[in-house]
Amino acid sequence: MSSNEFVNLNMVRYKNEIALKTLGKRIKAERLKLGLEIEDLAAMTGFSYNTISNIENGYETYVTYFIEVCFALGVHPKYIMDEEFNLKPRFPLPASRLEKSRLTNRIKALIDAGYFKNERLASDVTEKLSSDHNLDFESKNVSVILVRFVKSTVLKITKVGNRNLYSKR
Repeated sequence: MSSNEFVNLNMVRYKNEIALKTLGKRIKAERLKLGLEIEDLAAMTGFSYNTISNIENGYETYVTYFIEVCFALGVHPKYIMDEEFNLKPRFPLPASRLEKSRLTNRIKALIDAGYFKNERLASDVTEKLSSDHNLDFESKNVSVILVRFVKSTVLKITKVGNRNLYSKR
């Protein structure tokens, strides 16, 4: 099993209990401030008693349920979410992923600047980026990104033998 598969399995089971409980308490406080029972909120939303109770107790819910409960309480969801949370990612961005994002953005800049007005090989793009940004990477990394731009219909491929030439559509 690769490390990405492991992370994905963790993501399926992950929930931020602190944030969910904090938001649930805020929902409950608003309901009580209005003098409403859970049954009242259930009647106003069409959700079950258990659904409302679960939201208030910090259990996982759908975003649309959360929004509808906020509307029933007459508060904007951003008001309920206006809370001091520790704003940082669960995991740091791996250096390899950061470099791929930078590379994608640099290729996008070349597209926007008209570099692909003429057909280019992946090795041409690699050389250009290496010289412009003093980077060291392989043209296969560039090829993968160029193919994504082809799939998104920004670039097109012309086959010449076993080589791909990329140009702007």
